[in-house]
Amino acid sequence: MACLLETPIRMSVLSEVTASSRHYVDRLFDPDPQKVLQGVIDMKNAVIGNNKQKANLIVLGAVPRLLYLLQQETSSIELKTECAVVLGSLAMGTENNVKSLLDCHIIPALLQGLLSPDLKFIEACLRCLRTIFTSPVTPEELLYTDATVIPHLMALLSRSRYTQEYICQIFSHCCKGPDHQTILFNHGAVQNIAHLLTSVSYKVRMQALKCFSVLAFENPQVSMTLVNVLVDGELLPQIFVKMLQRDKPIEMQLTSAKCLTYMCRAGAIRTDDNCIVLKTLPCLVRMCSKERLLEERVEGAETLAYLIEPDVELQRIASITDHLIAMLADYFKYPSSVSAITDIKRLDHDLKHAHELRQAAFKLYASLGANDEDIRKKSGKSLEGSLCFLMNCLPPPQNDCSRDH
Repeated sequence: MACLLETPIRMSVLSEVTASSRHYVDRLFDPDPQKVLQGVIDMKNAVIGNNKQKANLIVLGAVPRLLYLLQQETSSIELKTECAVVLGSLAMGTENNVKSLLDCHIIPALLQGLLSPDLKFIEACLRCLRTIFTSPVTPEELLYTDATVIPHLMALLSRSRYTQEYICQIFSHCCKGPDHQTILFNHGAVQNIAHLLTSVSYKVRMQALKCFSVLAFENPQVSMTLVNVLVDGELLPQIFVKMLQRDKPIEMQLTSAKCLTYMCRAGAIRTDDNCIVLKTLPCLVRMCSKERLLEERVEGAETLAYLIEPDVELQRIASITDHLIAMLADYFKYPSSVSAITDIKRLDHDLKHAHELRQAAFKLYASLGANDEDIRKKSGKSLEGSLCFLMNCLPPPQNDCSRDH
């Protein structure tokens, strides 16, 4: 299959291909290995932050040649590593770039590279795989096609903090349902990833946390296992609670709260456990505050709605925590007239997230009033006021007067 961009894009890009772009590709075919290596290094420097150059090189056939060099036994390990770096940079361009790389069967080539004994080459391959698998155009099933891949990735977790970060990120993005959860669980994901929560690297800790979040979601088997896992003498739920503390980054607080929420909903933690009532629930309410970013407020409200949905006592506690119901009224105030006047970028941001905010608020209103009539009435009044505010903010309908002229 040709490794080219789609036809309309290809034609527009081809018209802008420069002589220097052709020169980069031509150098990949030089009979002198040192000149080939220097050509790949120069190509790497040329494509950094330059999407047009990336598209040009893909159209000119750089990808098949880079993959050939990456897989050749006669290529030096330095050349193979540089090829993997350039391919990773190309993948960081547009979604069409990723599609072109997938058409060239880049994933099997990179997975084969992971069998190398050279750590730098392995890290370069994993970094490229991470970029490709986190793209929305990449089918996550490609990770599970070869049954030997997952156990090998588990074995590579111990090699370096970079292999830990990249592999955990790949797992968290490619675990999309119970089948994937079962595969990762059966290959020792819990045992292999748990100790990474105490890593000195924040990125490693964060990616490990995200892994547990997707593994535990609606999965009693994983959740029941997690509650009994010890890491440096501490149970995993205790570690998650520490990551909920206010002095931790918001991303870490939210993801830890998700882990505990999913474990609770799966039946592994009681709804009246202190780690839920006194830690997880208040943290999620805190995420609904208008001081938080809009994206964080959406995630906080949706996770809180999921946590309290089946339990009337949690609904009651949530309803009286930090004026939550009043907070939700603010979810309907975006975009605001102030942002429309003073800051176009803020308005654009608000418009993009206004729908998500309202959807999250509706979900939380529904969960809050699911079982208690008093909470339902209080939520209903707040929701009614919010909808009135929203209706008043909408522009009046315009009459079509074109027929009168």
